[in-house]
Amino acid sequence: MGREERKTKKHLQQHEQDEVRKLAKKKKAGGKRAPEISDATSAGLVIETGAGRCIVRTEGTDLKCRSRLDIAVGDRVMYSPERRQVEKILPRATVLSRPDPHNARLERVIAANIDIVANVVSLKSPPLSLGLIDRYLIAIEQSGAQPLICVNKVDLIEPGEDFTAVLQPYTEIGVPVIQCSAANGLGLDPLREALAGKLCVFTGHSGVGKSSLLNALNPAFEAVTGDVSRSYNKGRHTTTGSKLYELPNGAVIIDTPGIRELGLWNVSLAEVRHYFHEFDDFAQGCAFSNCTHTHEPRCAVKAAVEAGQIANVRYNSYLRISSSSDGDAEQQ
Repeated sequence: MGREERKTKKHLQQHEQDEVRKLAKKKKAGGKRAPEISDATSAGLVIETGAGRCIVRTEGTDLKCRSRLDIAVGDRVMYSPERRQVEKILPRATVLSRPDPHNARLERVIAANIDIVANVVSLKSPPLSLGLIDRYLIAIEQSGAQPLICVNKVDLIEPGEDFTAVLQPYTEIGVPVIQCSAANGLGLDPLREALAGKLCVFTGHSGVGKSSLLNALNPAFEAVTGDVSRSYNKGRHTTTGSKLYELPNGAVIIDTPGIRELGLWNVSLAEVRHYFHEFDDFAQGCAFSNCTHTHEPRCAVKAAVEAGQIANVRYNSYLRISSSSDGDAEQQ
């Protein structure tokens, strides 16, 4: 018997032994085959997120699922009911995002497919941060959603105090501003009306009362709330993950964890000026077509600021944002 014949005989013997072992295992298991896992997927809406997990709603049923994808509340996804795992994120109509706080090269999606972004702010406790509002307006326009400034805690305003002038630059550029109070209910009806039938997200500085507003709109929500730190006059994080709530008028609201700073995702320094639309008409009169409205001579935008035609606070905010490095967050 030649060498090749011996190799062939040995291979056949090994194959026969393997088949015998497989048959013995099958008999030991009673001849039953292991159940196959179906690859069937279903469509659903992500209504809550946390570390490596989420809750998907479909046909009135909420299912806890695992996910290795960068999902956000508002995402429409394909998921496996049997494996309880999100398999695919469907195309997003709008995306509100920011750079990851730990790695500015990564995008962190705050919410998806939203119609309105309500930037919740407070006049006091914590104090109003106009710079953070201006950064949010850029991020909101970039997202494709509509902006809304919701001023909470107006019950803390003392007699004689007037914050109308502080907020006027935003109403002048067409951003809706609603003043309300979760504590006494002031302004809640206009807020409900503005959000009716829309998918919205509440976002803003820690401690401004986003969760308190949700509870005021519907006490059945029972969203967790917290107090502002007295020692630093800054908000504490009480919402640890994003969650979706539904109002009887069809408004669907996403509550998100508070932040203390907001970096801008994928916005170059040269692009910042295009998000300050009150500059647009005046910019046509600048001596240079690529004028940055910072140091150039014969700048019509700077002239408009000096003449009081553009709000100083908005222009100063533009200077701060445009002088920061790409995506850098401004500590508030």
